[in-house]
Amino acid sequence: MQELVMKILKFLAKGLLSLLLLMFLYLVAAIVGSAIPVNKDQSESGEVTIYLRTNGVHTSFIFPLKNQVIDWSTYTDPRHTLSERTDFQYVSFGWGDLEFYRKTPEWDDLQFPVAFQAVFLSKPSALHVEFLDVIRYRQPTLPVQISRTQYRVLSEYVLNSFQTGPSGEVLRVKELHYDRHDTFYRAKRSLHFFYTCNTWVNEGLKKAGLRACLWTPFDEGIFFQYR
Repeated sequence: MQELVMKILKFLAKGLLSLLLLMFLYLVAAIVGSAIPVNKDQSESGEVTIYLRTNGVHTSFIFPLKNQVIDWSTYTDPRHTLSERTDFQYVSFGWGDLEFYRKTPEWDDLQFPVAFQAVFLSKPSALHVEFLDVIRYRQPTLPVQISRTQYRVLSEYVLNSFQTGPSGEVLRVKELHYDRHDTFYRAKRSLHFFYTCNTWVNEGLKKAGLRACLWTPFDEGIFFQYR
């Protein structure tokens, strides 16, 4: 019996060491990937101002609601919000795990089972869309000047992240809101350890020829490239 217990303890110890090693390698890869710049010679000027915003964990894009390149209200109708207003000036897009969004409206609500499932299980994702009157700087928010061509590519990237119905319509997640000026839509792909909400933003920046990291799962990597 004692020998069996020792074998079990050794097995658990090896498993724990393997897990710690994988976590260490993951963090090293994240640090290295975040430090390696992509498109570092991007121009500092442009005709369109977008914003990168983080709540300390999760990065979002903020775009003009309407300009010469795209009118987002034709895709993400502000009347889908609880306020049903149509006079907003900006719209923000964040991507993530749908069930995580449902059960974690505030970070204080975070539960380990929900986080574990979001990272390790393949589950539906969603785009969190918020409509804004003005740009508020209560959370770290960074303005970025880009060209119309870059904004068009970035907009197409976000549009292609929406899951669509038979007629090409975006699919709203009904009855899910964090406040009176937001709504959710079903999205493509699934969140996992190597493709997070911040990876989604970083990939969009790379596709548009904007400054980005080689790879990052964290918001710090994105903001490091714009320091």
